[in-house]
Amino acid sequence: MVAIMAEIEKNNYNNLEFGDIIKINFSPSMGHEQKGYRPALVVSDPITQKELNGIVTVVPITSSTSTFFTRININNNCINTKGDILMDQIKTVDLSEREYEFIEKAPHEVLSKCNTIFNAIYEKLLDS
Repeated sequence: MVAIMAEIEKNNYNNLEFGDIIKINFSPSMGHEQKGYRPALVVSDPITQKELNGIVTVVPITSSTSTFFTRININNNCINTKGDILMDQIKTVDLSEREYEFIEKAPHEVLSKCNTIFNAIYEKLLDS
């Protein structure tokens, strides 16, 4: 199956939605942060993105897989993007300054798992 990538105009980040998978360059990065041109899951909404002038919250997707609890494997989800969503590496990026392209939408099942892991990580912090 060939992935059809629709290029989104730079500075037109208002059309990105929660659950969109985009390809973006994470470099420069430091330490163990994901770097390079890779897929990412958008976890912010268009209203917030517009209010913040293109600051979008994303989660990198790596081609490697692991059973660590903060990772969500998406290899069996009928989408072209493969690998693990790294829920422990949530990042904000300025799409008015970075080139990116839309790849596809993540299935609802994947977004539900992201929400569960996000809540597990951050509720733990609230309880301490």
